Amino acid sequence: MKGEIMGNVKVIKTGWLICSSTKVMKHAVLVTEGNRIKQIFTEKEWKKYEGREDKRPEILDKSDSIVFPGFINAHMHQYGILSHGIPQVGKVTDFRTFLTDYWWPYIEDRIRKEEVLITAEATMAEMICSGVTAFCDILEAPYTEKDTLLAQGELIEKAGMRGVVSLECSERISRKNAEECHRQNLDTAEYFLKKQGLVKGAVCTHTTFTCSEELIRKAVQDARKGGHIFQFHLSESAYEPQWLKKNRGKLPVCLYKEIEALGPSTIATQCVKVTENELVLLKENKAKVVHMPVSNCEVGGGIAPVPRMLEISMEPALGTDGYINDFFLVMKEAFLIHKAALESAEVMPARQVFRMATEFGARTMGLFDCGVLEPGKKADLVVYKENQPTPVTEENIYDQLVVFGNSANVTDVLIDGAWVMKDRKLQTIDRERAAKRVRQCARKFWKGVRDK
Repeated sequence: MKGEIMGNVKVIKTGWLICSSTKVMKHAVLVTEGNRIKQIFTEKEWKKYEGREDKRPEILDKSDSIVFPGFINAHMHQYGILSHGIPQVGKVTDFRTFLTDYWWPYIEDRIRKEEVLITAEATMAEMICSGVTAFCDILEAPYTEKDTLLAQGELIEKAGMRGVVSLECSERISRKNAEECHRQNLDTAEYFLKKQGLVKGAVCTHTTFTCSEELIRKAVQDARKGGHIFQFHLSESAYEPQWLKKNRGKLPVCLYKEIEALGPSTIATQCVKVTENELVLLKENKAKVVHMPVSNCEVGGGIAPVPRMLEISMEPALGTDGYINDFFLVMKEAFLIHKAALESAEVMPARQVFRMATEFGARTMGLFDCGVLEPGKKADLVVYKENQPTPVTEENIYDQLVVFGNSANVTDVLIDGAWVMKDRKLQTIDRERAAKRVRQCARKFWKGVRDK
C-alpha cells in the first residue's frame, strides 16, 4: 500500500463509493488524514491492510450507505429565503416588472446586515442537510452596512462550509453606491485571501442594463489585479439582450468580450437567452457558467441551452439561486426540464447532472481540490443512507441519487476533514435556533412589505 496512515484519521467503510462521475466502487474503504483524502481501498485491499495503522483512527461503518463528493452550489442568494412565501406585492408580468415592481423595492433595498447573518445561518443549515459542502453567494443589498460581507464570510467559516461571498454592484441607484459596493467587495476579498481559510471573496456586477461599460471594466481590472473571481448575471430573460441591442447595438456576451471581461476566473450565471455565437465566445474565453433550473422557471425567463453547452464541451455548474435550497430538487429539475423542452429523453443523463453538481461546480468556484474523491483531494464528502425503494446498482446509482434522491437520506457531511453533520445532527449550527430566528426575521420583514 502507498504511504502510511498517521494521526487525525477517519476510516469510512462504504456500501458504495462514488469517486466521480466516471468511477464507482462497491464496498470500498475511504481513509482521510487531516483535511485530505489519504487512500482509497477496495474491500480486499482493506482486509489485508486493516490493523496496520500507526494510530487508532475514527472508524465509521457506513456499509449501508452511498458516499460521494459534496455538492457545489455555484450560485446562491442566501438572503433570498426571506422571499419564500412573501405576501404578493406589485404587479409582476415579466422579468422587468419582477425586478422594478417587486424584487428591488421590496426585497433588495431593505436588506441589511442583520437579515444577511440570520439568513446565512438558516440557509447553510438547509444546504448542509442536502449535501452541499461549498457555495458561491451574491448579496444584493445596495444599502447594507460596510462590514456586512466580512461578517457573512466569518459566519460561513465558523459553520465550517466553503464559500465565496460578494456584493452585487450596479448603478441603478447611483454611481457612488456602485463604487461603495465595489470597495466592500475588494476589501473583503483581500481580507479572506490573506486569511487562506474556507472562504474567499469575489468581485460582482449586476447586468449590462444596470452597469456602464466603465464600471464593468473597472470591476474586471480590479478582480484580476487581486486574483479574485469576477461574476455577473447574464441574460436571465430576453429583457437584457433586447435592451442592450436596442441601446448599445450589441449582445451582452459581445460587450463583455470587447471590454475583456471574459476569462477563466469569470462566472456568468443564468445564461438563459444566449445565442450560439455568445456560447462560443464564452467557451473560447474559458468563462464559467452556472445553470439555475428551478428559479429560471419562477421568473418565467426561459430554459437555458445547457444541452448545447455540453455539446460544445462547456462545463455548466448548478446553482439554487436562493430559491430552492435542496440540491436534490435542483438536480432533479435539471434532469427533467431539458428533456421536456427538447422533447428528447436522451439529453441530460443523470451521470452528467451529477458531474455538474460536483466536478463542474468545483472548477467554477476555483476549488480544484474538490468535486471528486481521490487521494490528495480535499476531504469533502457526503454519506447518504441507502433507503431507495429499489436496489442500487452500479448502472443506476446516478439515477438513484439525481432522479430519486432525497435529502432526508443524507446522514453525515464532512468538509475539509471535519464533520459538519453527523448522524443527521448539525455540528456547527443550531438548526432549531436558526430556523426560529429566520421565521422571526421573515415576519418582521414581511410586515415591512405590507406597510409600504
